[in-house]
Amino acid sequence: MSFFDVSAQNNATSPSTYSQGLIAAFNGNLFIQMIWQLAPGTADPQFMLDLILDDVDTRVSNLEVKLVRDMNLIYTPITSTATPVLPFGAVGAWICGDRAFAWKVYSPQEDNAQALFDQAIGRFECNR
Repeated sequence: MSFFDVSAQNNATSPSTYSQGLIAAFNGNLFIQMIWQLAPGTADPQFMLDLILDDVDTRVSNLEVKLVRDMNLIYTPITSTATPVLPFGAVGAWICGDRAFAWKVYSPQEDNAQALFDQAIGRFECNR
């Protein structure tokens, strides 16, 4: 799946930048979204979960908190009513240097969200 810059789609004169952005990828079986913004001086990414969760999303368990490669990371599974074909998912958020990131996935299967998040974090490079 290829990601596209949602910010640029909504406003061609205002694409995603280092300081803030929104990208997404989707096909019939998966939707992935990632957002970021400047967040100097904070080590708690909780506020990013609040930004990426929509009214159609419901957390289904407690937050999982981890330290991964010096990044404070939080993760939780969700359910969603955004579309009936993708009712399951997850959200995660982390801090990297002076930026905060959040990631969300909608999926048809409940059991693959964690693996997708782990794969995304595994590919994420934090260049401080």
